[in-house]
Amino acid sequence: MKIIVGYDGSSHAKKALKLAQKHAKAWNAKIEVIEAITRSNPLDFQYIQKAEQELEEDVREILDGDKTSYETHLVLDNLSAGEQLVNFADRHKVHETIIGARKRSRSGKLLFGSTTQYVVLNAPCPVVTVK
Repeated sequence: MKIIVGYDGSSHAKKALKLAQKHAKAWNAKIEVIEAITRSNPLDFQYIQKAEQELEEDVREILDGDKTSYETHLVLDNLSAGEQLVNFADRHKVHETIIGARKRSRSGKLLFGSTTQYVVLNAPCPVVTVK
């Protein structure tokens, strides 16, 4: 079983990763942590290397030495973060997606953020949102 976590370093993303850790233990699953970066301008190699290193360090720290099987992926594309997550889930036959959702204003509570909303509506697998 594969679980992906949309990760952007926010407190909501960290909560999503902790939930994925629990699900992975329960179902003997592998976690794929995805940080999606939308390319609007050319990115230099040092920026990409630093982002990959920070992602790996964050995940290792959050999982706190647990033996949960995981991989980190920095995905760079011209697509939006939501589109990148959905495409990854589809290509890799993912069984569950876990993504953080930020609290919104009263009127904003009717809609998720654009990334979360896109993933919830288009993912090829069940989506769990964490706030």
